[in-house]
Amino acid sequence: MSKKNVKQEIQQLAIGNYKSFPDEYTESGANTDTLTVSLAKGYWDSRSEKEVSRDERLGINLDDYTQWTKEAFAEFIKEYEGSLN
Repeated sequence: MSKKNVKQEIQQLAIGNYKSFPDEYTESGANTDTLTVSLAKGYWDSRSEKEVSRDERLGINLDDYTQWTKEAFAEFIKEYEGSLN
């Protein structure tokens, strides 16, 4: 598995979460940044031993998870706003 594959997995999880709770994740929401960082930390803290080993091998850290959840949020907002029009 590559870093790109891990990124896609994390982003798919994040988008699923955003779709499940759209009212909590609004572009104008003051807590959006806090929520996306918290989501990334939750993914990071709940990794299995196998995932920890994989991330260490690939040089993946919490900052990567945080960046990927934020990127997923930006994609979610584009899709969500498009569906409102």
